[in-house]
Amino acid sequence: MKKRRQFTSKQKAEIVLPIIQGEISLTESGRKHEIVPTLLMKWRDQAIENMNKAFEVNQESRETERKIKKYEHVITKITTQNNFLEKVLKTLD
Repeated sequence: MKKRRQFTSKQKAEIVLPIIQGEISLTESGRKHEIVPTLLMKWRDQAIENMNKAFEVNQESRETERKIKKYEHVITKITTQNNFLEKVLKTLD
């Protein structure tokens, strides 16, 4: 009995990208890589469906950076206030 092959996500992307771009048909790619066209259709559909996630990561990282800058600003403000209050307290002694 033939052992099932395992494909990494990178390999799947490399196989499916020419299909999405219209450079090669499902049947041709199937013959070339010895993969049934129905599996290639499944991979193609998954790739198209999840394509938006490539852009979401960028947006999420921008949002995270924005939050970090906001918190850094708050920390700086609080630190400045604490330093000022320490100086005031020292003058009261």
